[in-house]
Amino acid sequence: MRTKLILGIAVVAIVFGLYGLAGNLTESKAPQLVEKNKPAKLISVWQLNSDVPSAEVVRPNQLKIVKLSEEQAAAIGISEDMLFEYPPGSIFRSDMKVGTTLFATDIVAPNSPEYLDLTLSDGFVPYPLKVSPDAVVGGVIRASSYVDVLALTSPEHLVSVEVNSSDSVARGRAVSISPVLMGVKVLRVEQTFEEGAQEAGVAPDTHLILELDRKQVSILSVAKQISSLEVHKSVGDYAASELHADAGDVLPGFKSVIEYRAETVTIK
Repeated sequence: MRTKLILGIAVVAIVFGLYGLAGNLTESKAPQLVEKNKPAKLISVWQLNSDVPSAEVVRPNQLKIVKLSEEQAAAIGISEDMLFEYPPGSIFRSDMKVGTTLFATDIVAPNSPEYLDLTLSDGFVPYPLKVSPDAVVGGVIRASSYVDVLALTSPEHLVSVEVNSSDSVARGRAVSISPVLMGVKVLRVEQTFEEGAQEAGVAPDTHLILELDRKQVSILSVAKQISSLEVHKSVGDYAASELHADAGDVLPGFKSVIEYRAETVTIK
């Protein structure tokens, strides 16, 4: 009896031993799964490439993208990416040093109420000039652009002159265009639609806010009353004479200035 009991215990022990051995063999064949470390989260921000003064126009080459760790970003109060967009003509609010991380509040957009206060130079005033879209020449004009203001004059009387032949007569107005102001800074461009105008396809009212001194304000006020004004985008250094033209430049032999003296007419 004792022998049978011992034999039974031995059989049970052998069975459990074989089961354990089989489990170990199965585990050894199973692939070892190694937990990979998750990559650290990086936060993208704008930083300055160089020192910038207050009210300077923001240019892309002044900025660079820098990636910060979560700890670095948290230290300066940032919890997410700050690659904000800024409209053309935006300026820096204050003086800043190279390497400074930019917040959206460090940039002032042209349509901001404080933009004029930051950009207006001492001794100058903002002057609104209403222009038609057709009167704006030379491409896109935006805040911080420089423009030339020209006066187009056209007397009411008609004159007749001979052109190149005795039987060929050109009739036309004594038209001329001359620069009134050159290299004037545009502080802001404002466009507004009257009610229902946009749906009707009507062009918006366009106002250029110009930076002028007192003398320039007086000159432009007079020019608005005696002529039609055109605005050309400044494209470099050139003489005022290059912006002047009259009917004689278009029609050979045409003289645009006529003096009436007594009973004679002198054409210059």
